[in-house]
Amino acid sequence: MANLFKQKTTRNLPKGAEIDTRKGERFAKWTDGKGRKRTARVVGEGDAARIVTESGTWYARIRMADGTRVDVSTGCRDKSAAMSRLTELMAEQEKIRAGVITQREANTAKHGRRDYAETVAAFIAGMKARGCAKGTCSDWTRFLKVGNGQLGWRTLSDMDRAALENWLSLQAATLKDEKDPLSSMGARVHNTHVTAFTAFGTWCVRQGYVKTNPFKDTMKRDEQADRRRQRRALTEQELSALIETARTRPLTEALKGNRGRGKHMDKEGATLSKDTVRKLEFLGWTRALAYWTAAATGLRWGELRSITLGAVRLDSDPPHLILAAKDEKARRGAQIPLQRDLAAELETYLPERRLRLVGHPGASVTAFPGSLDGVPMFDVPKNMIRVFDADCAAAGIPKRDGAGRVVDVHALRHTFGTLLARAGVPLQLAQRAMRHSSPTLTANVYTHLGLVDVAGAVDRLPRITAAMEARQAANSVTPSVTPTDGEPCVPGVSSFNLTPSVPLACESGTNCVLASTGKGIREGVLKENGAGHGVRTRDIQLGKLALYQLS
Repeated sequence: MANLFKQKTTRNLPKGAEIDTRKGERFAKWTDGKGRKRTARVVGEGDAARIVTESGTWYARIRMADGTRVDVSTGCRDKSAAMSRLTELMAEQEKIRAGVITQREANTAKHGRRDYAETVAAFIAGMKARGCAKGTCSDWTRFLKVGNGQLGWRTLSDMDRAALENWLSLQAATLKDEKDPLSSMGARVHNTHVTAFTAFGTWCVRQGYVKTNPFKDTMKRDEQADRRRQRRALTEQELSALIETARTRPLTEALKGNRGRGKHMDKEGATLSKDTVRKLEFLGWTRALAYWTAAATGLRWGELRSITLGAVRLDSDPPHLILAAKDEKARRGAQIPLQRDLAAELETYLPERRLRLVGHPGASVTAFPGSLDGVPMFDVPKNMIRVFDADCAAAGIPKRDGAGRVVDVHALRHTFGTLLARAGVPLQLAQRAMRHSSPTLTANVYTHLGLVDVAGAVDRLPRITAAMEARQAANSVTPSVTPTDGEPCVPGVSSFNLTPSVPLACESGTNCVLASTGKGIREGVLKENGAGHGVRTRDIQLGKLALYQLS
């Protein structure tokens, strides 16, 4: 038998409580922190005296389908509403006993009333516990907040794929800036939203919160047809100019002086101390080597910044860098091989880097072995947009080309993939070097081959005309024709002495040769065979092999 009740708990007497006796029972009176006067029954004597409080909501005590008795909160302060909830719980257990539904299905239905925002927070907490990238966690949190923000979802039962698709379509059609036609939501951002909501729905299914993923088969857009930011690879000349400019620009910019309008801002050139000059030179060396390493290894900028001094293996064969799994985008970890000339430059740079970490250049300070292994190899900022753009401008590299393609830090990775393709590296090896999950991504996105590269590949194809000429030479036989007197070869045509280059056997057993290309012989054959002037059947007759019997 089920019944309703309010849970009772005991706790210590509040400070300043006054105890009063009414009808043989003691009651405590006090004022809570919000200034409200409270009253509660008192049990116990002396120091063991405690007050008894009741819960604000009603609880239901029911017998479950497996025979156990449990107390379930109805969440209702009104007793009649709590009675309705009790009836629902009893009907649910009756269905489970009858085998109409399972306990898991009943729990899923119960979780439909679970708060959407709290569930999203639990999902993001699980992502962080699994070691997902901070940027991904931050972006997905922002995306999923659309559910309880713009879409107004309060519980999990409110989640609706159609509502999400309508909102995404509206964002794709709405311009954030009327002057910029590309300020609406692009295909990539659209698909990222779809990925986040689909992953959230799958997680809810695994947790038993929903029966099926409500965001399954949500519409995606074609990213190739709507690429808002298309990068291009640097040419070898541009890459060389960028590296050289990055090496010299910090010092060059500092030596320019200040040509402002102020009273003390009219210097044509700056005067720098030797220590400042050394610092600026090392800063340029660091930046140039960082660009070089990114373009020669394909490391993403965040991955490059995670490489520590202890992860550099220049003495190995081949020399390589160790990329930890926690720092790689795919969380797999990798060993990144180095070019010999880059390895030689790093072998010169790293001792200087270690020396500057422990003291001034030239100081006789020795670091304890292994104490600097956790220090990043390159001390470069995370956000390199402004610095990289300034280096490109100084090197004469346009930010955007005529086709609208841009150059940024990540374009160095595109450059690496393109250089691999130009070097003739097989696609499977290029995929492994780029650490891609699919060769399609390597071939379509990270390989920027121009018309000159394709034309060079086409020129390496076998010459079709050469094969045709060889075939014609093998199939044609040219007889030697010498005119003589007295022996007509074809009626109505002057007599010739045919000396064949290659004798052939006719049905009569005598030697025959292929027809000569002489005009007189062709016309004679055509007239003899009733071909007239060859208006309609000339081509057919010429296509046949005419054999002439030798006398």
